[in-house]
Amino acid sequence: MYNIIVSIWIVAKIITAIIEIKDGVGKMYYWSKNANKINLEELLCMNKVKEIYIGTAFLSSEGLRILNDIINKNSLKKENVHVYISNEFSQDKPHELLAELCKIAKVKIFLNHTFHSKVYLLKGIKNRVIFGSSNFTEGGFSKNIEFDSIEEVDGEKLSEIERFFKYCDFHSTTVTEDIIKYYRDNQKEIEALKQAQKQLRKTLKGYIHQGDAMDPDDYEIDSYYFTFSDYETFFDRNVQRDDMDIRERRKIVQDKMLAIHKNIYPRIQKLNLYCHWNPNHITSLINPCVYNKGKVGWLGIRYGKSKKEVDIVNQWLDDNEKDEIKGFQKHGCLQFCIVPSGFEINLFLAVRHDAIDRAYVQEKMQQLKPKITNEISKLQGYGMTWEIYNEVTGEHHSFDIDNENPEKFCDFLKKYDVDGCESFLRLFYPADDEALLDIESISDEVVKYMSILKPLYDVMVWRPYKEIR
Repeated sequence: MYNIIVSIWIVAKIITAIIEIKDGVGKMYYWSKNANKINLEELLCMNKVKEIYIGTAFLSSEGLRILNDIINKNSLKKENVHVYISNEFSQDKPHELLAELCKIAKVKIFLNHTFHSKVYLLKGIKNRVIFGSSNFTEGGFSKNIEFDSIEEVDGEKLSEIERFFKYCDFHSTTVTEDIIKYYRDNQKEIEALKQAQKQLRKTLKGYIHQGDAMDPDDYEIDSYYFTFSDYETFFDRNVQRDDMDIRERRKIVQDKMLAIHKNIYPRIQKLNLYCHWNPNHITSLINPCVYNKGKVGWLGIRYGKSKKEVDIVNQWLDDNEKDEIKGFQKHGCLQFCIVPSGFEINLFLAVRHDAIDRAYVQEKMQQLKPKITNEISKLQGYGMTWEIYNEVTGEHHSFDIDNENPEKFCDFLKKYDVDGCESFLRLFYPADDEALLDIESISDEVVKYMSILKPLYDVMVWRPYKEIR
């Protein structure tokens, strides 16, 4: 009987603790966006906030955006928003950030003391304090591994926190136009320091990141559709991973790719091009397995022949050659994909083995050559190349469409495009290309170039009935 009572008491305590955390009473801990499915931005967006105190060593444009959201949501006046920052709070045009911050908040800066705190107090019907390692930046809120305590406070606890901010107020200096001008006048030195620290970070990361396709400081793409994290997912050091974190990151990229697909597919179908008929295979695979040789080094979506067309070809294959999952991949296609160093639009002619349309082109080369040559000549000026890779031998051959004679292209295919090689046309976009800014610009770019490539595709692939739908 005693054991039963004790068990009931323990269960009750657990339930009470869960309810308290959900209601904001007690403590909640945050350390990683992916680890516990929460982030500080969500927790900061509490309702009925009447006053905010922010004490942070570093503050970025993303922090300014979050602060603006809180202010707008709660209709806060400038006199109810208090911000305390260190004198090294930013290296990204700090004079501009200060000017914008002073429009919405009372801003004070530590000029004579080292300020290293990260504490945020939101006062309202309920009072919430967040303190720990997170600065008021994008890294602190969503990218870094941090550790923060989040809890509701009142009474003596609230008084202690308020005393801290009174201490900050006494030892800091109000930001004025003269201070903003001082930062603006020293922007050249600040930028030099920023670049030096970037190089230092890159050097220190070099021990384990020597094979990375890019560095996070190479491009400023935080506001782009695909961010550094998306590309990093396909770096060599991640291609064979199959843990929860990398699976979630691949799924994020897959969802972005599928969103582009949904946006463009009605226009793609008008080109008489179709995605894989199985919705689970619209993108390439996101888990390492036998079909991708245990590596996920890119993610793409292909458009090509309809299921009816592929079925017609399959009727002529031996039973052991048929594969409902891979069958679509054996045929030529137009595709778009994210790779470790950027984004590509391709005319993909042949996978490594048993490629249907490589065999077709090689067999009909003399007959097709005039048409292929004509279409290749139309593609000059777009920065496209034709690539042939043999992953086993490491052999690689490239045909620069802009700078080589179109008359020699078929000779190039005849010589190098053999079983065991991947063969495809490549239009490459570096990660900071403006065409990759958002889903609309990417969608328009994909449709534009697939329309341009479609005539060459029609010449190089075998379709039983050109108008089958």
